[in-house]
Formats: sequence, C-alpha cells, structure tokens
Amino acid sequence: MVVLSVVSNLLMLTGPLFMLQVYDRVLASRSVPTLVVLTILIAGLFAFYAFLDAMRSRMSARFANVLDSKISGRLLSAGIRMRLSAGNRSNLDPVRDGDAVRQFLASPVPLTLLDLPWVPFYLGLVFLFHPWLGWLAVGGSLVVVMLMIANEVLSKHPAKETTSQQQLRQRQADDVRLNAETVVAMGMGEALQRRWSKQTDRMLSAQVTAGDRAAFFSATTKGLRFFLQSAVLALGAYLVIQGSMTAGLMIAASVVTARGLAPVEQIVGQWRAFVTARQSWARIKVVLNNPERNEREVELSLPRQTLTVRGLATAPQGSKSALVGGVSFDLSAGEAVGVLGPSGSGKSSLAKGLLDIWPHLAGEVRFDGAPLSHYRSGQIGRICGYLPQRVELFDGSVAENISRFAAEADSEQIIAAAMTAGAHELISSLPDGYNTRVGEQGDLLSAGQRQRIGLARAVFGSPFLIVLDEPNSNLDSEGEAALSAAIQKMKERGSVVIVVAHRPSALNAVDKVLFVQNGRQAAFGPKDEVLKKIVQPAQNVLPIKVPAQ
Repeated sequence: MVVLSVVSNLLMLTGPLFMLQVYDRVLASRSVPTLVVLTILIAGLFAFYAFLDAMRSRMSARFANVLDSKISGRLLSAGIRMRLSAGNRSNLDPVRDGDAVRQFLASPVPLTLLDLPWVPFYLGLVFLFHPWLGWLAVGGSLVVVMLMIANEVLSKHPAKETTSQQQLRQRQADDVRLNAETVVAMGMGEALQRRWSKQTDRMLSAQVTAGDRAAFFSATTKGLRFFLQSAVLALGAYLVIQGSMTAGLMIAASVVTARGLAPVEQIVGQWRAFVTARQSWARIKVVLNNPERNEREVELSLPRQTLTVRGLATAPQGSKSALVGGVSFDLSAGEAVGVLGPSGSGKSSLAKGLLDIWPHLAGEVRFDGAPLSHYRSGQIGRICGYLPQRVELFDGSVAENISRFAAEADSEQIIAAAMTAGAHELISSLPDGYNTRVGEQGDLLSAGQRQRIGLARAVFGSPFLIVLDEPNSNLDSEGEAALSAAIQKMKERGSVVIVVAHRPSALNAVDKVLFVQNGRQAAFGPKDEVLKKIVQPAQNVLPIKVPAQ
C-alpha cells in the first residue's frame, strides 16, 4: 500500500510537468508532433495512475474485510458479555464499533492519510520553482494546519456525543421492536414514541452541532486552498513579468500547490468520520485487551458422576455485592433438585451462578471435581443445558433452535430431544414440522410452544447438568405432565436436573429440595423432609401447597 502511494503521488506530477512542457516548449516552438507525443505519453501515465488508484481502493476494502473477519467474533462475544454485566452502559455496542471502523477503512479517507506525508514534498517542489512561491505556499499550509488542530479540538466532543446519542436511539428502537406485543397490548406506543422522539431530538441536536463545526472548517479550508492557488498564480505572474520565471513554471507552481494541500482539505472534510472511527477503535482496543478464556491443553472427559457446590456466592458481572450466597450441596448423576423460595429470594441468580453465566464472588462449582472453566469451550454445550425464565428462540427453524444451530446436527438427536421434552407431537403439528420458522425471538409461536421447544433445546445431546428456570410457567396440564416425564427421562439418562419453581407441580419428579430465602440457602435435603419444614405454620416461611405424592 505504501509503495502504491509513492508511485501514485509521483504520477500526480504528470499534470504539472505536462503544462510546463506545453507552455515553455510546445507553444514556443509551435511543434504539433511534440504536442501529439506529449499527449499520448500523458494519456498512458494517467491510465496507469487510474489503475494504481483502483488497486489502492480495492486493497483498502480487502484490508478492512480481513480486519473485520479477525475481530468480529471477539466483538460479538464481548457484546454478549456486556449484556450480562451489571455496570454495562446500554449505549456501548462493540459490533457497531467494529462496523464503523470497517466502513472507515474501506472509505477513501485512509488513502488520503497515506498521501498526507507528501505535502512537504510538493511544497519543496514549489521552492524549486521560486523561493517566494515556496514561502507563500508554506505560509498557507501553516494556516491550514492550524485549522486542522482547531478542528480536532472543537470537533472531538461533539463527534463523541453524536455517536453516543445514535447508539442510545438505536437501542430504544430495538427494545420497542423486540417488545412489540407488550407495546401494542398496553397502549404504550404513543408514550414510547414520545420517548424515542425526544432521543431523536437529542441525537439530531448533537449531529447538527458536530455537522456545523465540520462544515465550517471544511468550507474554510477549501476556500483557503482556492485562494492560495490563486495567490500563487498571481505572485507567479508578477515574477514572470519581472523575468524571474517562465509562464510554464507559474502554472505548474499553482497546480502543485493545490495538489499538495488537497489531502489536508479532504481530511478536514472527512474529520467527523475519522474521529468517529478513532473513538470506535479506542473502545474496541479495550475489548481486545481483555483476556479471552484460554483453551486448556488437556481435554477433560465430560462429567458423568457428581455436581459439587461449596459456599457459592454470585452476582452479575461488575457487581461487588452478591445476590445469592452461602449455597452448598452435592448431587449425583440421576438426581433432580427443586429450588424453592419467595419471589426475589435469589433462585434465578443461583441458576446463573451454577452455569457460569454470572461470575463467582466466592465458593466454587465443580463437575466431577473440576470447575466448568477447566473444560474446553466446545465442551460446554455437551455439559450444560439451560431453559431460562424468558425463553428466547433465534430466527430460524425449530430444528435449528433445538440443535443450538450446530453445524452438522444429527436429525435423530434433534427428534430424540423433542421426544424427551414431550414436544415431538407439538412440532409435528406445525405447518412445516421441524422446518417451521419460529420468527425473531420465536414470536411466531405461542409462549407454551416456545417453552417446550426451549426444553427440547436444553436436553439436546443429553447434557450432564440441566437447569430449568420456571419450566412450567407457560404450560397447560398436558405440558406439565410432559415436563415431569421429561425430568424423569433425564434422570434415567444420568443427568443432574435443577428445577427452579414456584408452582409445586414442577416438583413431582425431583428427589431433593433446596430452599432459598433472602439470597441465602435456608434448607437442603430430601424433598419430603424439606417440604415439611418450610410449610410448618410456626415457621411461616413459604406458603406452598405440597404436591400429592
């Protein structure tokens, strides 16, 4: 790229040299053959310049794509982690920052930056034509440089504010779109539209401020360049009159001066894009500097025997105070435990801590004696299955969602998971069966259908640990019976099943109960014993109806 820039800038001297030869040789000698030869030569040189310029543009676009392919995966992973962070600011989006950098690198601006070091070279040529012209060009260049510095100082904050407001506006639009049913059902459209309009006004105000400053400096720089080119021409004409230089040198000096300052003018005109890309890259560097999970050299065997929890305390990433703590229990393959407790007691928080969704502030969770972090990332899906409270499917087919979008999913495994979850008949009744598209976040399906397909996804591949958070919240009696049967099948296959529940019907197939209250473990043991303790009127801990045995 640098070599092409050198050759390209040398070829830019073709025009001034052609003018010099025409004014000082062709017109003086009135030689038509010389004019024809020079014209043919200049046509070839400009054609070669066009080829090199196209090559530079193609190379910059491909470099941008290569960089994007190298970092986009890490940026997506960082975006996922940031969504789980308690301290995450909603206006940060690493993927959009990556897109901004890629678009900037694929634009003509980086090529202009490569041309910037050639400004002294062009000004040096003007000095060779005549010192007076050189000093005039240098003086004009210093004024342009001062404008660049002022542009940087005055445009930095508005550009940053514009980016922040744009991302906030986009996040609000995404939230409204993803919660469209709630918006329509409760008549929230007008209120949210007013909220979005206010954010739009803030964004437009920031854009106007940044745009006005950028336009002022761009117009001032352009006007100064035009004036400087004319001033060089006027001073050159005076020197020609005085006999200090030829008319050809006068024209060439004017063109070279304009060419030398052209990169500066272009950079000032595109300064907003440059500042936005620079700020995006600064945020990306923070993401890239965060260490990723290192893959273990030795691949452990998948757990098959025990889940051990000792003194576990967990909270969202970035939070310093635990939402649930002091949890300790042991489970063996084929056992199921129900997690009970009042609303807000920490049941779902415990589920996220067990699966390493949230970091451990204290204690540990071990699978056959090894923490989950000691297993390779490719093994996690074969170790853990998870059905969250809010079942979020991905835009794709039912089969793709059940298989977790595995590259080479086995049809028999997909059907086996659906049958384990009691969802095979339900899926078969859909218009295209397992090929039915579920829509964005599964919005083409009912809540009950999403929950049963989500259960099938959780049990796909018979993982060792299966965590079900409120798995019967959207199920009818038939679905609850299928859930109990599914838990029993998972136990028979040697899985450890953890069921977070409010409704007692979800406890029919569990062996033990873990009772959580105020973010602390209050009881753990066989189901009958713990249920007797927590429903004793004297303790009045949890008003719960004991399921029929």
